[in-house]
Amino acid sequence: MKSIVKYAAMAVVVLGLASCVHNLNTTPIDKNSATGFNQDALFTKIYATLGTTGQTGPAGSGDVDDIDEGVSGLFRVTWVLNGFPTDEGWWIWNDVGVDQTRNMTWDGENALVKCLYFRCMIDAKYCNHFLEYADQSTDKGKQQCAEVRFIRALNYWYLLDMFKFIPYMEKESTDSENYPVFYTRTQMFNWLEKELKDLTVELPDKRLGLYRVDKTAAWLLLARLYLNAEVYTGSAQWANAKKAADNAISWGTSHDYKLHKGADKVTSGDNVRFSSYQQLFMGDNDKNGAQDEAVLLVYQDGKYCRSYGGVQYAIAATRDGGMTPWGVAENWKCFRSSPELVYKFVDSESAKTIKANEYEMPLELQKLGIQDDRAILCSYVKGNTNRWNLTAGEKADFYASWGCPKFTAVYSRADSLKHALNSDSNWPDTDIPLIRLAEAYLTKAEAMFRTGDASGALDIINNEIRARANANPLPALTDDVLCDEWAREFWGEGRRRIDLIRFHRFAGADADASGYKWEGRPGKTDEKRNWYPVPSDDKRTNPNFRKQVMEDASNPYAAEGGDGYTFAN
Repeated sequence: MKSIVKYAAMAVVVLGLASCVHNLNTTPIDKNSATGFNQDALFTKIYATLGTTGQTGPAGSGDVDDIDEGVSGLFRVTWVLNGFPTDEGWWIWNDVGVDQTRNMTWDGENALVKCLYFRCMIDAKYCNHFLEYADQSTDKGKQQCAEVRFIRALNYWYLLDMFKFIPYMEKESTDSENYPVFYTRTQMFNWLEKELKDLTVELPDKRLGLYRVDKTAAWLLLARLYLNAEVYTGSAQWANAKKAADNAISWGTSHDYKLHKGADKVTSGDNVRFSSYQQLFMGDNDKNGAQDEAVLLVYQDGKYCRSYGGVQYAIAATRDGGMTPWGVAENWKCFRSSPELVYKFVDSESAKTIKANEYEMPLELQKLGIQDDRAILCSYVKGNTNRWNLTAGEKADFYASWGCPKFTAVYSRADSLKHALNSDSNWPDTDIPLIRLAEAYLTKAEAMFRTGDASGALDIINNEIRARANANPLPALTDDVLCDEWAREFWGEGRRRIDLIRFHRFAGADADASGYKWEGRPGKTDEKRNWYPVPSDDKRTNPNFRKQVMEDASNPYAAEGGDGYTFAN
């Protein structure tokens, strides 16, 4: 069993905080009341919000109302909103809110947008409550508060990245009329910058447990903030992005973080050996060496931490029942790659002839002179009559493009795919590497590229990122090549939209002119699609939105519901 408090114990601390959050003006728990305040249990609950959806796993007493609880997981909903409207893949099922998301036609009533907004807000609420009542008179209490501040900052960063106006409340209030205020992106950027700088000092030098954060996490999230500074504030901060990434690398590598390297390369046959890159996303990624790359590893366990909003989603959604064993029984057959993702690894003509599952794919690519272990893609399964194709316009067909089974519950030390070693036949043990050290290397490389050092940037990508993946060196860097490299390294991890926006490839006139096209993307897009609208019900119930956003004469979107979407939407 993994060494962490079982999440079932956390229900005792959230009476009065769980469930429907909407405007989030719920009354905080009185630590002197009969309900009590259990500091250690709430601390664990706050970490659990990264990988669970409520008080009873896998479902029951969800944190967020009015949506399928499984969809409300932070990993899942950020994965959805950062992936569905991009060139990564296509969700086959027509669930609530999905069609709008795939086709970039969402509005303020979209269930998935609401889900992300309120998930991040209730998670920030938990953090505020903890910080209000926690005993900080001991070193342990101070350390816990610093870590909780990081989790709060992470949730606010998601809100900053996804929305143009961010609901913000830092302290608890017993006033039922006290609503969150709305920060502009620049205001939230400035708050996060200061908060994360403080945390690079106040967090522990080295994480106090595998699933906890330390200074490296703060440096890396700060690097992510600076990397996207131009999107958030209109002013690029490449030098600061490089400095923060450098600090994440230097501090991290001096405190036991490192890119996971040195595993056996993929071989064919049932006795599979797994590449270092594959091991990052396998059932024993908490102990096979991959854990040293995970700056923030989110706990998942087949017996003790079950959720439809965590890694189960990424595994089950990408499988059908006839695929190569993946360690658990769930197979939903609802998400496949897009042809554009396939073409990040292999050209369209060569792709027509390849017949390989995800473990054989790197070897098949080698026959074509292509080396890249990150191509964990499936075009064919022996004995299965369903062969994946690359067919335009077959959106509802799971086999219209290749399978993309990046995450698996199979253990890397298993002697056979049939001997998965998973702790439960239906639920995976695979932890979620929510923040990986590899991001720091690519951030540093992009910052160098943007400031004129293309040669130095290329060296980092070839010698660190691509070398670990046994990938052919890139001969040169361009905007398109660098944008594609982010996709090759991080596809299926819930960040593609972020990178496309930074490269002016997602929405707006520049994006339309870039030539980047994919399934579901309209021929002409509005700039406002680079952010999601504040949900309509929060616009209605929180008077601060009208006061601060819609009545602000300097806001060019004031007449259009404040964020470019009509008030009704």
